[in-house]
Amino acid sequence: MKGRFLALPALLLWLCAGAEAEGLTVERVSGRWAETGYFLDAQVKFELDGDVLDALNHGVDLNIAFLVRVKAERRWLWGRLEKRDAINFKLGRRPLSNVYVVSGRTGRRQFDDLGNALKYLGTIDGHLLLDNAELNNEQHLTGLFRARLNVDNLPPPLRPVSFMSNKWQLSSPWRRWTIRRP
Repeated sequence: MKGRFLALPALLLWLCAGAEAEGLTVERVSGRWAETGYFLDAQVKFELDGDVLDALNHGVDLNIAFLVRVKAERRWLWGRLEKRDAINFKLGRRPLSNVYVVSGRTGRRQFDDLGNALKYLGTIDGHLLLDNAELNNEQHLTGLFRARLNVDNLPPPLRPVSFMSNKWQLSSPWRRWTIRRP
């Protein structure tokens, strides 16, 4: 009898965790130094299908977060976190006008086609990641970048479904790159 009770939580964890979904892929991430600081460039590919695409097409807004971490590498201890940043966007479709809307740090843009909206959403060009005044001359910095769908902001009827289904757990693995000071 006791084994059945232990098997149920294990089954739920297996169903909820699963493998990472294939819907978000970080194709490239890099940065460049300028006079004012270090700027981030990235390209993320979105492949929305199934329940997520159906919800979007029926007017449910999707919140996408690009998470960025910068760590100072140390020789004997784990890396020290220097900077944590989140770049948040919202993707929505307006069924009456049949347009896709991307809202984020640069305002709001409308698109007639989902492909163009996803391409715009997945392009980060020149996001100020590190200001020169923020750093204390660390020479060995590593950047980490990932994209994920934030299911916490879905409408209440969809939240339980999104927590239990792998189709809603869209997240890319962390992508690492080296930051070298000039």
